[in-house]
Amino acid sequence: MSKKPELLAPAGNWESFIAAVENGADAVYLGAKTLGARAYAGNFTLEEIREAIDHAHLRGVKVFVTVNTLVKDSEIGKAAKMLCSLSEYGADAVLVQDIGLLSLAKEIVPELPIHASTQMTIHNSEGVRFLEDLGVKRAVLAREMSLEEIKEVKQATNVEIETFVHGALCISYSGQCLMSSMIGGRSGNRGHCAQPCRKMYELELDGELIDTDGPYLLSPKDLNTTEMLPQLIEAGVDSFKIEGRMKRPEYVAGVVSTYRRLIDRYMADPDSYFVSSEESLVLEQLFNREFTDVYLEGTSRTDMMSREQPYNRGVVAGTVVGYNSDDRRILVELSTELALGDGIGAEGLENAGENITRMVLNGEEVDSGTKGDIVEIPFFEKVRSGNLIYRTMDRSLMDSLKKTFTSPKPIRKVHVRIRADIAAGSVLQLEMVDADDNAVSVESDYVVEVAQKKPTTQEQVIQQLSKLGNSVFEPIDVDVTVTGDIFIPIRALNDIRNMAVSQLEALRIEKARRNPKDSCEIPDVACEEVHPGKPLLVVSVDESRRLEGAISGGADVIYVGGEIFRGREPLDLKEAFERCNKEGRKIYVNTPKIVSDEDMGRVQETLRFAKGLGFDGAVVSNYGTFRLAKGVGMDVVIDSPMNVFNLHSYVSMKQLGADSVVLSPEMSLSQVEDVAQCGAVECIVHGRLEVMESRYCMVGDLFSTGAGCSRPCENGEFELFDEKEYCFPVLMDDDCRMHVLNSKELCMIENIGKLVKAGVTSVRIEARTMDASKVKKVTQRYRVALDGKKKAGKCKDITDGYTSGHYMRGVL
Repeated sequence: MSKKPELLAPAGNWESFIAAVENGADAVYLGAKTLGARAYAGNFTLEEIREAIDHAHLRGVKVFVTVNTLVKDSEIGKAAKMLCSLSEYGADAVLVQDIGLLSLAKEIVPELPIHASTQMTIHNSEGVRFLEDLGVKRAVLAREMSLEEIKEVKQATNVEIETFVHGALCISYSGQCLMSSMIGGRSGNRGHCAQPCRKMYELELDGELIDTDGPYLLSPKDLNTTEMLPQLIEAGVDSFKIEGRMKRPEYVAGVVSTYRRLIDRYMADPDSYFVSSEESLVLEQLFNREFTDVYLEGTSRTDMMSREQPYNRGVVAGTVVGYNSDDRRILVELSTELALGDGIGAEGLENAGENITRMVLNGEEVDSGTKGDIVEIPFFEKVRSGNLIYRTMDRSLMDSLKKTFTSPKPIRKVHVRIRADIAAGSVLQLEMVDADDNAVSVESDYVVEVAQKKPTTQEQVIQQLSKLGNSVFEPIDVDVTVTGDIFIPIRALNDIRNMAVSQLEALRIEKARRNPKDSCEIPDVACEEVHPGKPLLVVSVDESRRLEGAISGGADVIYVGGEIFRGREPLDLKEAFERCNKEGRKIYVNTPKIVSDEDMGRVQETLRFAKGLGFDGAVVSNYGTFRLAKGVGMDVVIDSPMNVFNLHSYVSMKQLGADSVVLSPEMSLSQVEDVAQCGAVECIVHGRLEVMESRYCMVGDLFSTGAGCSRPCENGEFELFDEKEYCFPVLMDDDCRMHVLNSKELCMIENIGKLVKAGVTSVRIEARTMDASKVKKVTQRYRVALDGKKKAGKCKDITDGYTSGHYMRGVL
């Protein structure tokens, strides 16, 4: 029989935490006030985290704490102290994104288990093996993985596997979205995502507007895997994760209790598994942008997007049949029950919603209406006849769910066995053992007396010892042996019972705690000897015209390859090598950011071929290809998608075998300088940065027909325009993944001297996203700037709209 998976629930505040525990979660994940990927949730102070851990452990529930953001060097000290505190409190694991923080945790709190956050973009078996080599206990896989891909990873590795089963989806691979930070400086990698994917966009093809049946082109539906739970269990997934630290506690209560029932139902009788219509309705009512299980099925194009509205739909409650402008009332023919206190919204009106305070049926005020009734309801906004009305909040459902986490009497109980042997002349003794075999044995000062009149019976003792009240314990077996006629006051029985309860509670809590650290100082990092000099000029290209432009413009180093964008002819590696070798330029083979297990063999062949030709090394963008390239024996450049954001991350990657590191484009100039003093670093200085990579192909979805995709991406230029009319170019690659580029081109030509002074060893032009005709000109300008022979000019001389990125401002 398959292993029962852990049910892992979100908690953004204390009420949500209690809701998760009381409704059947096996584990809860929550974040501190800082360094968590949901900065806008309520979150917890360290003292509250300690209290939550104790509360959960008393009830047999695990607590995982999210420390899963990129960490600034100025925050490392705080992060280290937090890790030490969490270890002492008995946290069951921490979730980490930053490779530097991961390495630091292994060094200062080796006893604290580490889970690799989905922000690490772990999406292939090699990447999981990389984490396994580092001692990571669990990997939270990318949401984009299919059921078959998850199975393959589980079978090929030995770490625990966690997957999302319900809640919001990101359109971009987690950890690879720069859109929020590039638009407004709020980094999703640091928990401050402004959710630009939920905004309105227009799509143009060669300057012509495309009809898209809704403006929310980057807004996915919500994940719902209730129908696929059996397959996920059979795939061996260790933990089922519910998304929702920003959701209200009633949502947590309802979703957790539903998935609890479904998991238990399958484990009890796999052949009779079902999802009832009532259970589906609860999930739909609590929150939905419509539901999908899109990636698990293996598709990446259709039935995924919520283009018409990016907010909670609730459930259809009826249809508008009239509107009274004078009284601002809608006339609704109901298709389901609706009652006072319910929340409603109208089709096509994003911000229009009301709580029902009054309802009129046949001229009389009523508390509720049912299917077929035509009722009048106050509604501020005018709504057209024929539009749907949604019940966005079911007051009776919410009230019933709220009781699960506000009642003073806990729902969740821990089973205990109680045993006592009682005889006159002996002190009163009691043993209490819980379901985890934690045991306490207590005795009171009371000496059992011989009964003078009416003896205390065995039944009376059992009854009194069984009264565990509002404690978390529930007796399932009370074994009491009474020898002779005895007398015990009720108070004496109550006292020894309460003493046992108190000691067993303390034992369950203390058992998980760890010894405090004598010191939680950050170890010194091992820097290399730095030899200041003129930085190398690197240009990344993907086809022959760009290659020629880079060489003739004066590049020192060429990166060739990477994703193959539709409509382009990829470079022949042998010809590229011979061309660079002839011109005396170093050449590195570039690899795609996302590489599935299915494609790993192809990438490995490419790496081996490049090594055989004599390439100087490989450029890698995920942990799987990093492990692969090192296995082939190549020198490795860690590219920017691996999010090296601080000195500890840099040193960690160097110690793991990286020869050079491209720093995160979210770093400020001062942050770059701090890291550059420790070894060879590269910074991207020019080009349109990629702000999203998605397994979802928007163009294929919009243009697909019954016959499948006609590959419209090969014949024309696609661009997204936001509400402020900023333009984001869209490219598709040969694996049908979508790449969204920044609205402005990064240009540091006017500030190149500052980067040189900061000590960077390489500066890079990202020319794969640049018009081929511009590559030579841009490369020449940076060549001149680095050589210092004459002024290189202004950004406006080589690009239309430009930005200095985060070098001058940093990110939240």
